Amino acid sequence: MTGKTAWPANVLFRFLTIVGATVDIAPQPTAALPDRHAAVCRGCDASYPDANSASHNVKGWAQAHSETCRALPRPTA
Repeated sequence: MTGKTAWPANVLFRFLTIVGATVDIAPQPTAALPDRHAAVCRGCDASYPDANSASHNVKGWAQAHSETCRALPRPTA
């Protein structure tokens, strides 16, 4: 798999930033909110929790953030 990185098992959606980091959306359920999802930028660590999985706010935030974030991806080694 040269040039490709495997997604973590719980990541449902992934957006690529303009410099190669990713913004990942994954489930983060709680007892009160079993359908909760959150997004996190793997470059700058910005995050967006979403209390309602039916809402597209988390996807909208992830896409908008990925289009402007200039934080480099963290080294893997």
